[in-house]
Amino acid sequence: MQEIFSLPFMQIAMIASALSGIACSYLGVFVVLRRIVFVGIALAQISAMGVAVAVFFEQNPSLFAFIFTVAGGLLLSLNRCNSNIPKEVLIGVSFAAAWAFAILVLSKASHGEADMLNLVQGNILGADWKDVLNLVYVIIPVGIIHLVFYRKLVFTSFDAETASTLGINPFLFDFLFYVCLSLVVSASISLCGVLLTFSFLMIPGAVALLLGRSMKADFLISFVVSIFSSFAGIVISFKFDLPAGPSIVAVLSMFFAFAYVIRFFLVKPSFLLTKNLYK
Repeated sequence: MQEIFSLPFMQIAMIASALSGIACSYLGVFVVLRRIVFVGIALAQISAMGVAVAVFFEQNPSLFAFIFTVAGGLLLSLNRCNSNIPKEVLIGVSFAAAWAFAILVLSKASHGEADMLNLVQGNILGADWKDVLNLVYVIIPVGIIHLVFYRKLVFTSFDAETASTLGINPFLFDFLFYVCLSLVVSASISLCGVLLTFSFLMIPGAVALLLGRSMKADFLISFVVSIFSSFAGIVISFKFDLPAGPSIVAVLSMFFAFAYVIRFFLVKPSFLLTKNLYK
């Protein structure tokens, strides 16, 4: 075990995975409680399409992922202004279109199959310190935004009509949330791939929803789940020569199964209704 933690590439992989997990799981609490889980997979796939286009034209994948994902986040946030189209439809169309175009683009790129596999499962073990710094450069401004506007973001997330009557612009903070989500997804996708990024967005938040009794507890639980799963998954992948991304997702899934059993047998069904969103 000590050998694993002494290897430089394993240290970088664990740090990168943990940082990505913390950022995604924080926003994932909002995603799960907003009931927009598939927004995460749609944005992840839009980001993957950006990476695919960058690979085809031999450009910077991170830059293209950022541009495509922010554009996708803007598109999804604008749906509040158009009630004729259900958000689920827009999410589904965005996901299908992004997935199709990513496949079409990579089918004409050299090493297309390998690039497609990397998009799905990521290459966290190939991360370097530059990748970690790029992730930090995204996490810091997103963290500052949520620190400054936390209450308004929570308010507009769960009671937009009341927020509007109190003079808070729901569209503005909805857009701000989607921009933050897009930034984190685009930074995470090149390292973690679609599968792990989506799992970080969904599973820790779902575990927190099952076990937490307040928003602060939800965030704490989601952080613990994502960090522990990152370390355990990478250790398992090293010991048994398995892909790192799917190994982390497997550990995350076991956390969810454990939390689901605890929630079903030991917790009163009504406790979710009394969760304090501001604590």
